[in-house]
Amino acid sequence: MLALDPNVVFIENQTMESEVDTTLLPMRLSAWLVTGVGVVAMLLAAIGLYGVIAYSVARRTREIGIRIALGARPGVVVRLIMQQGLVVASAGLAIGCLLAVAAARAIAGVLYGVTAADPISWIAAATILLVVSTLANFVPAWRASRVNPTVALRIE
Repeated sequence: MLALDPNVVFIENQTMESEVDTTLLPMRLSAWLVTGVGVVAMLLAAIGLYGVIAYSVARRTREIGIRIALGARPGVVVRLIMQQGLVVASAGLAIGCLLAVAAARAIAGVLYGVTAADPISWIAAATILLVVSTLANFVPAWRASRVNPTVALRIE
């Protein structure tokens, strides 16, 4: 540039990449903040789901004890509890996806680098939700399979 015009004054000498990084910093910080809020929300949802399933299993201790006393294997009890919990989680996921599609279309103009219909983001979010739901359901299901029938029948 100086060879073409010796009177050119450079105020800041930096690369385009660093200029873009500086420009996008507020948006990136906002994205990290939203990610943090999302992680906390996922943790709260997992704790809530665990609490609901654990309470449901605790209320059914007598029934589970009778099942085990009649010969139900621990794997069958785990499958029963997991199936019931994942039906609730799947219904919530389906309703949440429908609401998320509407929200994504509403904010499509402010998304940077992804579209509102980005399949990788949708599949990753659904997978994470199902994995968290499975883990939240597994602990109460595993505990239910370890119920001692004689103790369970004496309750109440």
